[in-house]
Amino acid sequence: MGFATEITIGDHVSNTMRWWRDAGVDVMIDEEPRSWLAPTGAAPARKATVSAPPVQTPQTLDALVEWLMTGNDWPEVGPAQRRVRPVGNIDGGLMVLTGVPEKADVDSGQLFAGELAPLFDKMLGALGRDRSSIYLASVSAGRPPSGTLSAGAHKSLSEAARDHVRFVAPKQLWLIGSAASCAILGMTDVEAHGSLHSINLNGVMVDVVATAHPRILTTKDQKQRAWLNMQRLIEKDDT
Repeated sequence: MGFATEITIGDHVSNTMRWWRDAGVDVMIDEEPRSWLAPTGAAPARKATVSAPPVQTPQTLDALVEWLMTGNDWPEVGPAQRRVRPVGNIDGGLMVLTGVPEKADVDSGQLFAGELAPLFDKMLGALGRDRSSIYLASVSAGRPPSGTLSAGAHKSLSEAARDHVRFVAPKQLWLIGSAASCAILGMTDVEAHGSLHSINLNGVMVDVVATAHPRILTTKDQKQRAWLNMQRLIEKDDT
């Protein structure tokens, strides 16, 4: 009797395992849901992917600035009262674009404030400029808690940044830091080093250089590297 029982149980297990194999079980764990009663060879069930609608950028400078200052498309950049408005002279021929405001910038409501202000103003002076003669803006008007933008927010705000430059239509553009360089040139400031880049934004031609952010210009070599790129703007302006 015991032997017969073993045969019965063994046959039951064999039949069960054969059913699972025929149903398509070939791994112990699968992340994707499977319809076990579907015909053999049927494709596993997939969850539908819903894409977020593309962000629509306003098509005038004033409207774009207000959108950047008050828009809710990127919660990570913070509330409107903690964003920094672009300022300066749109007819001065030079636009300066950084990535995100520093904490001191958000606190003061002005880009390149706090301890970075003297160095930034000195760099402008080396170009024969001051804040009143440039248009100064950031890719993100607000500062994320981490200090960097997520990939999704950076993509959306990069498209807005290119429109921003196009509306201002400067002769020259100085990109400060990799977030700004990637937004406009599609490369980091390190990759952009050593060249004067010419870009076409829907018919608006702009000469562009990219440098490291003043925050990381802590050595003489780093400052000289930035100055080499900045000089290209001067040389182009003199031609």
